[in-house]
Amino acid sequence: MAFAYILTVLFACLLAQSHAAPFNCTEPPNLGQFNIHSCCRMPEMDLGETPAKCVAYIKTLNAQARGMMNGMGGGMNKNNTNNNNNRNAAPAEFPAYAHICYPECIYRETGSLVENEFNMENVKKFLNKSVNKRDKDIVPQIVRSFESCLDNIKGHMAAVGIKTYAKLPMGCSPLASMMYSCVNAETFLHCPAKMWKNEEQCNVAKSFAAQCNPLPHVPLPIG
Repeated sequence: MAFAYILTVLFACLLAQSHAAPFNCTEPPNLGQFNIHSCCRMPEMDLGETPAKCVAYIKTLNAQARGMMNGMGGGMNKNNTNNNNNRNAAPAEFPAYAHICYPECIYRETGSLVENEFNMENVKKFLNKSVNKRDKDIVPQIVRSFESCLDNIKGHMAAVGIKTYAKLPMGCSPLASMMYSCVNAETFLHCPAKMWKNEEQCNVAKSFAAQCNPLPHVPLPIG
């Protein structure tokens, strides 16, 4: 999808050493300038106006954050340098929370996320409708990735006794970003042969990820 990102906890570790097994998960050596994202060719997907809508949404959140910061200035001590610095610091165009709020917007706009719950029927419909015909081979695997990641994350929530993860102050839940990163990682591990670059570096990276970064592939919050 547009604004693509893969959580660094996955690919920072995919700098594996050789095909020796087992790997030392704490000391992954460098594979040089190799681009791990090229190993599994991601499908061409028609998202229509959704990316533009979600970029506008992030800008709206940013404007709201900027307004809140400006509003905080009224009651501050003018002699307090730290307070003045905080008041004058403008949020970045795409701040850190964009990595949580943007995927939530994408999933919401495509009907995949309804009231903070993933609707797998809608996920399947969207993928079958939007993925380019030449890339249809990967759709069943993406669906399986969604199912595996969702089951794993839901299992974690049940284990810690929560029904939902706490939202950020701007109202976004981390669920969508966790799913996005997990689905990308799981699809990487089970990429269809037709779309996999069968080269040593890719195969080593896959073996390393399978051993050292199992499901859910991403850090999970406690609450």
